[in-house]
Amino acid sequence: MRRRPFVVLALLLVSCACGKQENTASSESATSGSAQIVADEVLKPAIDSLVTGFTAENPDAKVTIKYTSATEAIRELMNHDARAVIIDRSLTPAERSLLEKDSVTLPEYRLAEDGIGCVVSAKNPASTVRKSDLKKMFSGEATAWGDVTLILPAYPSSTEYVLDSILMDGNQTKAKYLLRFSTTDSIAAYVADHPKAIGFIGSAWNHWLEAKRDSSVKVLPVIPSDSSSRGLIEPVLLNMAYIAEGLYPLVTRVNGYSFEVPNTLPRGFLAYASTAHGQIVFKNFDVLPTTQPIRIVPSK
Repeated sequence: MRRRPFVVLALLLVSCACGKQENTASSESATSGSAQIVADEVLKPAIDSLVTGFTAENPDAKVTIKYTSATEAIRELMNHDARAVIIDRSLTPAERSLLEKDSVTLPEYRLAEDGIGCVVSAKNPASTVRKSDLKKMFSGEATAWGDVTLILPAYPSSTEYVLDSILMDGNQTKAKYLLRFSTTDSIAAYVADHPKAIGFIGSAWNHWLEAKRDSSVKVLPVIPSDSSSRGLIEPVLLNMAYIAEGLYPLVTRVNGYSFEVPNTLPRGFLAYASTAHGQIVFKNFDVLPTTQPIRIVPSK
């Protein structure tokens, strides 16, 4: 198994011409005023920390976060009920098609890359999981795991969309046993009490579990390939170094979107998430920063 390394952190907007939500706070700027951001629940620990950092640096700004699924966040953005969103995936083809149909350009803030971890009860004897077994689980096929229950965030979550894209070629999961929970901490709590379940969480929530020193669950390294002729057959830990190297097989991207004009608080918050300070927040939650270079230092 690959050893955990140390990792060191070494848009122009085109406005929507129709139906855009107006900013009524004339005194608002990129660093002052009040705004609500809609964010993907699977990113909650990291986004909470981003808000703390941003408001500490900008005491005249008040940012609140509404957590929901990525699909609901984009729906609110398209309806101009949300001024900005941060989600754990890119736009779907259907969402991009709607923008093209309305001749609308939506800038994309590429903020980070996130890994999806496979969490099981500490009572589960497994020490790794194969990507090929995950494919079979999502396809409803039998595996050596027996009758395993898949535990996912509430539908339609970014996690399920990404896993369907990776494991099911974009088709929806056909898992024999499947449960969905509205919060990621609920997923971890259920898995802890059910050794025949496997849950799926993002890197930020994995960091949260490690910070809690929660010994009731464990995140399994993933074996990307069954054959050396087809790729890596060693277990790969959920770690941003292995995401950076392209070795961890379950990866998605964290993106921010907003129709707001420049010098508004939502745009200021997304810009902060792209700065060195904001990128350090992602790094601190084991989410790979996009706009800041990283240096991988082998562990001794």
